[in-house]
Amino acid sequence: MHQPLFDLFGQVIVTHEEINRWLESVPRMSPDSPRAAWYVRAYDVAGKVARAKLAGEFEAITSRRRERSEFWWQRLSWR
Repeated sequence: MHQPLFDLFGQVIVTHEEINRWLESVPRMSPDSPRAAWYVRAYDVAGKVARAKLAGEFEAITSRRRERSEFWWQRLSWR
């Protein structure tokens, strides 16, 4: 595990890629969705990413949810 990156003022650096990964982990949300920008602002996604990185949980949160959401269509199967 690596340490989170900080800028000169002690803030955790949050990239667009990390925000997109967070959005991909949210059920029924895509970074390309028209409502994605609203969601990022309304739910303080950058703050959530920063807190998850500081707690060392960002990778676990985004990979676990992303793995589940990749097969969402299987939950709708009638078999």
